Amino acid sequence: MKDKRAFIRVPALVAALVVALLLLVGTYTVIASPAPDLSSASISAASWSSGWQSINQDQILTFNHNLGGDPDDYAVELWFQDTDASGLGINRRGYGGVEANGNWFGAYWEKLTSTTIDVHRHANDLVADQVLVRVWLVPTAPDWDSEWQNINQGQTVTFTHSLGITNTDLTVGLWFSGTTRGIHNHGFGGLAVDGPQELHGAHWHNLTDNTVQVTRHPDDIDVDQVRVVVVHGDPPDYDSLEDLGDWWSIASGDTFTFTHSLNWNPSMMLVRGECYSSTVGGPGIHQLLAGGSVKNWPPRGGAKGANIQRLTANTVEAYRWLNDDVCPQVRVRIWKRSVQIYLPVVLKDYSSP
Repeated sequence: MKDKRAFIRVPALVAALVVALLLLVGTYTVIASPAPDLSSASISAASWSSGWQSINQDQILTFNHNLGGDPDDYAVELWFQDTDASGLGINRRGYGGVEANGNWFGAYWEKLTSTTIDVHRHANDLVADQVLVRVWLVPTAPDWDSEWQNINQGQTVTFTHSLGITNTDLTVGLWFSGTTRGIHNHGFGGLAVDGPQELHGAHWHNLTDNTVQVTRHPDDIDVDQVRVVVVHGDPPDYDSLEDLGDWWSIASGDTFTFTHSLNWNPSMMLVRGECYSSTVGGPGIHQLLAGGSVKNWPPRGGAKGANIQRLTANTVEAYRWLNDDVCPQVRVRIWKRSVQIYLPVVLKDYSSP
């Protein structure tokens, strides 16, 4: 189903996870070889990368990917790089945007078309000195696809994927569409705005073996439609759930370093982070506040959410925000990727300002 109304259509979010990558020499033994160079803009006829590009505060960069065809068949990935004294390296702090006391942090992508995509860095952001955006054609269909669905302000929709597979073996992708931002991820996870006191954006939560829920926040103006997919793919190259034996408990205000030991170019990793809350009536497995959120009014105010940062060839950090009460446990999964094939999953991970 493709909605033909005035909305710019949202792309097919993800395809089945493909871990049997088509490596350049056709074998997995190239793991110790030099990693591919992503500095050039174009990678192949079916995929495109901007390479690392400097972006100023409050700047919008329009990238010409020129892949053509239907944007509904694309996947998109966006990374930030902190190049100054903050020292967060490759990160997703503030993915989707964060506002606090009139200051705006983070970055996001929007207005995806068959030829272009925009990336906007907010005016007060400190950790997205460079951005890297990739657009590629998704080679296969996901296991379950909601197609385009309307969603009202303040509404929670339960999607029944009926895969009957253990929820920790599933991956969820969620994209937005609206008349102003087109295909976008602005406000992913939820975005609190202090003046006026409003809640924007949307997030997914309560993933089970057969269902997943999506909530649009009550004051949102940009998420007229959502599309959610659920994927059961091949195992990742690193899964903290297996490495550590369980979801990792992390205290509010703490940082934990996951040692994945993949010895792989971090620019060629697909990194997925999720939160888990066992509280009765809580969000379960989720990406609530996945863009980070600072809410300076009661109830439940403060800096909440979590983010991934300092991604390297062998480690990655998760940071839980100081006042967070929805992400007591975290999980990280990583897939290695070749230059010719991208694992088609949408990366949001945890984020904060």
